[in-house]
Amino acid sequence: MPPKRRQADSHEPASPPANTKRSKPNNAPFALKPRIRHINEETIKSKWTTLPDSTQEKVKLLFQSVELPVITRNRDEKKRVEAQSALATVRKNLGKRLPKMPFPAGTRDGSFDYEGALGESKALESQLAAATSSIRLLQAEIKREEAELAKDKLKLEELERNAKAAEAERKRLNKNVHPVLKQLDESNVEEAVSAEFKLEVKNEESLFSEIDTDPALLPTIKQLRNHLESMQGNAAQDQLFTKIDELGKEDRRKTGLVPARARYSGAD
Repeated sequence: MPPKRRQADSHEPASPPANTKRSKPNNAPFALKPRIRHINEETIKSKWTTLPDSTQEKVKLLFQSVELPVITRNRDEKKRVEAQSALATVRKNLGKRLPKMPFPAGTRDGSFDYEGALGESKALESQLAAATSSIRLLQAEIKREEAELAKDKLKLEELERNAKAAEAERKRLNKNVHPVLKQLDESNVEEAVSAEFKLEVKNEESLFSEIDTDPALLPTIKQLRNHLESMQGNAAQDQLFTKIDELGKEDRRKTGLVPARARYSGAD
């Protein structure tokens, strides 16, 4: 027998390599496949038990239901009788051996209910199809989230590069700023820009105390001081002339003063 089997196997088409992927249709139905398990003889002797009488009766009914397709398959009446006789003999022999046959622990009556087994198989196939569909949806969602995460990482890296470049540029610019300007508050600078033009210098000594020690800046400091003093004097004169011009004509007649700006321009 083994040589014949090897000869028969030699005529079968060679199976495809393991690394090749078989093309499957997208809408292929999911089905449970039979699987053969090899049980140790010691396990069978120690853990398996015989079936109760009620279950044995269901097994016998199962044998009878299996006979019908084989008998009805033959159209010849003589062959039907022969098949029925042979199957009856096999069924009787199995029925005699059934009380002594060991079965796995936990075997239920429903295990030998053919219709119930078909219904349970269909239910399991439906659960398998739903679970497989959910897995595919989750895998697609994971791929989408991974793509979004990759985009976010690229944006984050770009923002970090821009932040480092801006920080480096700020440090470079701060190196060229005078120490006095570094101490100025930005809020004071904004208030000075929006406020009215006033020429006042408070605590002049404290303002220039730090830069007076620099000999290279002394000529510039003196020039700035002279310029500020000149601007203060001109501003004071302008304020005085404005107040005088606001006096009425009657006041100018009483005091004998001519318009202040005209007199000032004539003096020039």
